[in-house]
Amino acid sequence: MDVVKVIGEYLNTPIGTVCYNTDRVLTTVLDKENVEGFATIILRLAAKIGSMSQLQTLLSYQWLEHLSMYANQTHTNPIFAKTFLQGLNRSLQTNTFLTGNHMTIADVAAYHTIYPMMERLSFLEQESLVHVCRWMKHVQSQPRVCGKKTPLSLNTLNLSILAPALH
Repeated sequence: MDVVKVIGEYLNTPIGTVCYNTDRVLTTVLDKENVEGFATIILRLAAKIGSMSQLQTLLSYQWLEHLSMYANQTHTNPIFAKTFLQGLNRSLQTNTFLTGNHMTIADVAAYHTIYPMMERLSFLEQESLVHVCRWMKHVQSQPRVCGKKTPLSLNTLNLSILAPALH
């Protein structure tokens, strides 16, 4: 629910009252229409301010559904969180962003979902997730993405060797 609120702030778009319905599905009302589901709400908010290609929308939907299914488990189970992040790291090995070479709303939502997991990792654990660290550095460098969160430093040795910052 917090990620939906952050996305609304990021997009500067009203999100209405977000709650869980009797089936425990995230729900809100947008433009006088009941909208259910994490991915559907995020994509509907994004559609208000701009358009994505059909492929970007479909890939974003897949990532948002993936996040909504597994994120709660990652917060309560550290072993599951590491496995989740390792899978994300493999996915980002060949892509700059989740859906390809351009940042989408799925990246912003994923950033806010993954932030607490990355924050809890030791330096060595972050070191093993070089692609996630690179992706997070890209995403958090974009205007307004971090919101009220302090950007993570993510200065891993591997990242500085493989993708050095230009000064």
